Amino acid sequence: MNQSSPLISIALCTYNGQEFLSEQLSSILAQSHDHLEVIVCDDGSTDRTIQIVEDFAARDPRVKLYQNPRNLGFNKNFEKAISISSGEFIAISDQDDIWEPDKIRLLYENIQDNLLIFSNSLRMDRTGKLLGDQLLSNFSIQDKTFKAYLLHNYTTGHTCLFRRKFVDFILPLPEVGYYDWWMGFVALYHQKITFLDQPLTRHRVHAGSVIQTVFSDEKAKSQTDLFNTDLNIRQLKVFRSYKNLLQDDRDIIDELIEDLETKKRQFSPRLFAKLVFSFDDYIVSKKKRGVLSKLNLARKYARSVGGVR
Repeated sequence: MNQSSPLISIALCTYNGQEFLSEQLSSILAQSHDHLEVIVCDDGSTDRTIQIVEDFAARDPRVKLYQNPRNLGFNKNFEKAISISSGEFIAISDQDDIWEPDKIRLLYENIQDNLLIFSNSLRMDRTGKLLGDQLLSNFSIQDKTFKAYLLHNYTTGHTCLFRRKFVDFILPLPEVGYYDWWMGFVALYHQKITFLDQPLTRHRVHAGSVIQTVFSDEKAKSQTDLFNTDLNIRQLKVFRSYKNLLQDDRDIIDELIEDLETKKRQFSPRLFAKLVFSFDDYIVSKKKRGVLSKLNLARKYARSVGGVR
């Protein structure tokens, strides 16, 4: 172990994860940046999850297990894991992915003076077969403002590494919504976020994953669903509560909430025009769109929420 390199904490939350947990822990412990601690917070598993973690901890002192006396839920369990972490940097881990060997090293080497860095990832199915696509494509966050995160989430927790001082910005994590969407919004609000366009995680997509279970009531389970109005409203209300938000920026968010939260979920002409004429402020993409393309996207969004009133 290279003690001269910074200690990096891995915040790994578990809940009935016996099927894939061993493979994930093995990939974490095999990282080329090996000065790690793996903080495992279990939220009341009833399968073999605890035994698996204890077996790993017995062989490798970098693994540390914490069992919650009661179920905290998805966001608050990650909040606990982050709070316990002692590393100079903290990375987020799901219980069922596989990390590439150089993931932590590359994130650490490329974070520069930012608070948070995130990367791309490859999607795979339950068996580990790659699905042939990445989570993000035609993506660039360069020169974007916080508006880019108001209607769409690009930062997935399992791709993130952040500095310890970022904890003061993001805790407590919100009770509702997506903790990683919150983290991405806050980092971009302060212009202290960067993206490494390399697939450093093989992200397992399956019906039994924690994120699918926790948010099973969503009409669209994807974190990156631009057209889920209820999700957008809920997340916007979380963003407007950010303690460091300037009043002018809070007014922008309030206007979006007002546009979306109408009696019949109809789409206001104001927001329709905003998406058409300020498309590049609210949508992150390398792809350049003409007015017609922007108009079609806005129409698609309008149809999804009941039409333009």
